[in-house]
Amino acid sequence: MATTDVVFVFIFLPVSLLTLAFRPNLLKYVLLLLSLFYYACGSPKYFVLLLGMLVLNVGLAYIIGMMKEKGWEKRWSLLALVAGIGLNTGVLFYYKYFDFVTVGINQVFGTTIGARDLLLPMGISFFTFKAISLLIDVYRGTVILKKNPVYGALYLSFFGQIVSGPICRYHEFYEKTKGKSNKKAVWDMFSDGGYLFVKGFIKKVLFANILSLIVVEIFAMDLEQTSAPLLWLGAISYSLQLYYDFSGYSDMAIGIGQMFGISCPKNFDYPYITKSISEFWRRWHITLGAWFRDYIYIPLGGSRVNSRARLYFNLFVVWILTGIWHGANWTFIFWGVGYFAAIAFEKTFGLPEKLTSKWSRALYRIAALAFINFQWVIFNSVNLITGLRYIKHMLIGYGYELANARTWILLKEYGVVLAFAILFAVPIIPRLKEYIASKGERKDRIAKAIMALVMVLLFICALSFVIAGQNNPFLYGNF
Repeated sequence: MATTDVVFVFIFLPVSLLTLAFRPNLLKYVLLLLSLFYYACGSPKYFVLLLGMLVLNVGLAYIIGMMKEKGWEKRWSLLALVAGIGLNTGVLFYYKYFDFVTVGINQVFGTTIGARDLLLPMGISFFTFKAISLLIDVYRGTVILKKNPVYGALYLSFFGQIVSGPICRYHEFYEKTKGKSNKKAVWDMFSDGGYLFVKGFIKKVLFANILSLIVVEIFAMDLEQTSAPLLWLGAISYSLQLYYDFSGYSDMAIGIGQMFGISCPKNFDYPYITKSISEFWRRWHITLGAWFRDYIYIPLGGSRVNSRARLYFNLFVVWILTGIWHGANWTFIFWGVGYFAAIAFEKTFGLPEKLTSKWSRALYRIAALAFINFQWVIFNSVNLITGLRYIKHMLIGYGYELANARTWILLKEYGVVLAFAILFAVPIIPRLKEYIASKGERKDRIAKAIMALVMVLLFICALSFVIAGQNNPFLYGNF
């Protein structure tokens, strides 16, 4: 039951919102029950696994907190923390990476270890990272758990974020709502959440789903019967599809949380206006980048180390783990190593800060976007060889005439959507809002009314697509 499904939009979410009429002290209990029901519908085979992981993680978090509160020797709380991290990563490894590793071992050593061919539990990667962050934050003393274990269980299982994040922290999930008890503040948060939900729904259905029609067709073609323009169209369309798909989901997830008074930081900040590859990752999947920074990169020493070798090692560890986190395939490992090499290159030569001319900075920005686009090709390919061949044909395509003709047909059919997707991938709307607001309150009110009407019409249009059965699963649901 994805957040763009008819059942979710017309039944589950409205019924869930009715719980806002409950007394505030009961709301957490009802939301936990709804979250468990949501998971049971989406991944019934692993519902018991979820319950077990909730009990173990919340229990361990309380044990670690109790040990620190009572002044036990640090080694005991550290042992509990290591056990918790080992438990979570072990479950993640078994379901997500076991087959990948056993195939590799069989190929190298000629063994015949049997593959499990397991179905991936819903949201396991995001659940694992939230659970580990909870345990580490309690161990560090940066988080003090509420006495009621329902708070910890709801944080880990909240239906708005369990499938594909964002990976918000325990203190972000609860503490930012303090002091927002007056009716106006509550209504503002609810209306902002509703706006984000509608915005994300439109992104997913009217942009990501339509762009996927281009992507699926082009990436499935025989590369010998394509042309460079057609492959560039496919690559650019995928870059935009992934952005609108995942940022759309993130907007919807954050919006759902806000409607219930739950906060979460933004997960995307117009990544394709980046000036460098490093900056791109400060704008793309922000909560994942912050997780790796706080729990891997900084504990390793971060950038404040005595040698270049140590800096490169720290970056390598972060990016190899980032690649592995995304999936059990050599494409993701290569993708992670590619970003390690590019970011290490930028840090070594001080790019793009050391570029002095406007033209050199512009050229570097174009080169960075091209690199990111090539990386998405690898990311979307069934294997590494196919991805590299796709990039090769992008650069030295054979110019197959039928492929060139198909390029024009696709542009005629989907060109308007593609053009708007490119336009809205830059912050034109926020800047337009700021400009209109500077022109006076009356014009600002008129502009907001027009924007609300446009959003309603687009939302109705998107709903009609979903009702007609034109809907795809979220791409990051696979990770």
